[in-house]
Amino acid sequence: MPLGPLQRYVAFGRPGPFGPQALPLRMTPRSIALLVLVALLGGCQGSTPLARKGQERCATQVAGETNGLLRPLLYGQCLLSIDALLERERVEAQIRQQAQARKKLADCYANQADVKSLATAFQAARGRLSHLQAEAYVESERPRRLDPDLQRRYAAYDQELDQERYDSALAQWHQAESQRYQNWLAGQQRRIRVEQANLAALARRLNQINPELFMAPGSLGPPPVLNPLTYGQAIACQPEPLR
Repeated sequence: MPLGPLQRYVAFGRPGPFGPQALPLRMTPRSIALLVLVALLGGCQGSTPLARKGQERCATQVAGETNGLLRPLLYGQCLLSIDALLERERVEAQIRQQAQARKKLADCYANQADVKSLATAFQAARGRLSHLQAEAYVESERPRRLDPDLQRRYAAYDQELDQERYDSALAQWHQAESQRYQNWLAGQQRRIRVEQANLAALARRLNQINPELFMAPGSLGPPPVLNPLTYGQAIACQPEPLR
């Protein structure tokens, strides 16, 4: 029978003796309208980033469709609603961004006082630690030799006695000084360990509030260093510009 204006033949299947077998595929007015719309949308929507994003989204959605004739119809249906979908996603993303910005600002105000006090204590502890690590041992006063000019006035016997007394005093001084240095070194190491532990505890508390407060986020190796830019932001609590 003759085909109407809304019908056409599409060849598929195994070839027959007189060429490919053909079966009629009826195209409804809606299908034809969608195909026309696909062609129109493909020609007029490709000029904007939003349109290209919509086309890419729709192409991805229909990529799994194995029916080659159904695929353009589904693509056209997708294009009809993709702009509204993308706009809704954009609005939802903006709402989430605004909520996150409000929460971040509220957290900043809640932690502002703690950050200030902890940072002040942290910087003071870091200064004390640096001072301790740079401190050098100071010897006690050594025994003094007699003035050579004065010693020459004495008899040789007296000079020998003076030398013996000096050598004995020097040996005692060395022994006492060695013990004194060991005591100082043990105390110094103990003070350094205490200050390091104090500094690490303060750093952990600051890190829990905001890991970005340190120059190397997540790294609390000795000695950690505060990031002045992030610290300034943490105590200023300025709202971020919302897009």
